[in-house]
Amino acid sequence: MIDLVIGKCSRYSTGMGKNQHDKYDVSGNIEAEYVDEAEKVLVNKRGIRDLETLQIAEEEGLTRAYESLLAEVRTDTPMTAELLRHIHSRIFGDIYEWAGRWRTVLISKPGAIWPPPHYLDESMQTFEQEVLQKYPPAKLVSDEAFCEAVGEIQGEFLAIHPFREGNARTIKLMTNLLSIQAGRPLLKYDLSATGTQQYIEAAKAALARKDYQPMIQITQQALKRAQQ
Repeated sequence: MIDLVIGKCSRYSTGMGKNQHDKYDVSGNIEAEYVDEAEKVLVNKRGIRDLETLQIAEEEGLTRAYESLLAEVRTDTPMTAELLRHIHSRIFGDIYEWAGRWRTVLISKPGAIWPPPHYLDESMQTFEQEVLQKYPPAKLVSDEAFCEAVGEIQGEFLAIHPFREGNARTIKLMTNLLSIQAGRPLLKYDLSATGTQQYIEAAKAALARKDYQPMIQITQQALKRAQQ
C-alpha cells in the first residue's frame, strides 16, 4: 500500500515579463539537454538516442505504473500533489533523472505558455487545495458530477504543466485512479490523431479561458466508451 502524505498545490500565474525567459540559465540543466540535433530526444538514463525507442520505453513505464498503482492505491487514498509526483516517478523513473520533480525549465508550445518554474510550488499547492480536495470520490455519485470533476482536474493541471514531460499521461493515470475509487471503469480516450488534437485543444481552452467544457466533453466520451 502507498503511504502518502497529503501535499498542497496552487493556481498558476502565467504572466511573464518580456525578459522573464532570460532569468533562467539552463546551461548544465539536464532537463534542457537533448541527445540529438533535432532536439526531440531528451537526455535519459538509458542512453536512448532515437525517438521511437524512447517512446516505447515510456509506454512500457506507463503500463507498469498502471499495473502497480491500481493494485496499491486504496479507496481512501487522497488525490494530492504528492501523489502526482509519485505517479510521475513511477512512470518515468527508469528513464529520466528528473522524474517525480517539478520542472526547473521554462516550456512552451504554439498557443501555450506555461508558468515559470518558480511559480510551481505555489501553483501545485493551490491546485490541490482548490481543485483536488473539491472532488472526493464520495461526491462523484452521478456520471455528470464525475465528468465535471475529471474535466476540471485535467484542465487545471495541464494549465500548470508542472513536469518537464509526461503531464497528460500523469494526470490521466491519476484521474483513472479517481475513477476506480468512484466505482467507475478506466476511462478510454480517443488516441487517434483527431482525438489527440481535440485533447490538446481542450487543454488550451482551460489554460487560456478556464473553459473546462471541452475537457468535460472528452471525459464524457471516454467514460461512455469504457462503459460499452
